Amino acid sequence: MWGWIFVFMALALLLYLYFLKRELRKLKHAVKELPTRSSYGSRLFIDFRSNALMDLVDELNQVIDKFEEKNRQAKQMEENVRLSITGLSHDLRTPLTSINGYVQLLNEITDETKRMHYLGIISNSIQRLMEMTDHFYDLARIETNQKEITLSSFSLSHLIEEIFLSFYEQFEDKKIRLQFPEKMNDRQIIADKLMLTRVIQNIVQNILRYAKSKAVISYKNEDNNLVFSVSNNIKKDSKVAVEKVFMRFYTEDTSRTNPESSGLGLYLSKKLVEKMNGKMNARLYDNWFIVEIHLPLNKVHT
Repeated sequence: MWGWIFVFMALALLLYLYFLKRELRKLKHAVKELPTRSSYGSRLFIDFRSNALMDLVDELNQVIDKFEEKNRQAKQMEENVRLSITGLSHDLRTPLTSINGYVQLLNEITDETKRMHYLGIISNSIQRLMEMTDHFYDLARIETNQKEITLSSFSLSHLIEEIFLSFYEQFEDKKIRLQFPEKMNDRQIIADKLMLTRVIQNIVQNILRYAKSKAVISYKNEDNNLVFSVSNNIKKDSKVAVEKVFMRFYTEDTSRTNPESSGLGLYLSKKLVEKMNGKMNARLYDNWFIVEIHLPLNKVHT
């Protein structure tokens, strides 16, 4: 009787080893094919139920999940860079063409007044080129997670006032009136001051390009955030698509021939605000374009 039991156990063990070896071969083959099909939600499965083998497959599937996520992020980053290069190349062409044309005119004229006028246009075009390349550089660093962030506590209202008033002459030239709140909100926020300065400068540039005659700055407390709002009136024939203003390379001019805007300013600003644990949104109300930035308050100074 014991002999039969021994034979039965031996046969069972052989069958177990056979199916285990067969499953391992299938698993080995599936792992080899992963690089060619892992981007399609590939998973490893087994037919033979062994606790040790099932644990191994679970671990491998977790590795596959991480690999696919990294692969997806890499492809998205590659696509973002491709779109950025395509858009930037298109936008660089306008100021470069302008510079080239006016340089040729400078070589042909002797009128000093016209020469100074052309030099002013060239200077503005060069400034625009520098702004575009700065935007692209910041955008590339953000989307490759290379832009470092340094959070500190400071007064948002003081920074806003300082930046807006530094553009006083441009607002005067454009005949845009600024309206600050009668009572300043001096509460401290937590943010990266250099990043936030860049965001506010982008908002100012947007107002200078598209505002009709007035911009209103306001603040309000909301939960644990300080909300900074900028409203500017827009022209009646404006074609702002508010649902697209934070899209890469969006401009009000759908032909994308606007020499003053690359369409990166608000897109980049939103990215920077989100990196500082805040949020940024925009809406239209009657003939007013409204941008809101939510930034965390420093509770120690509240």
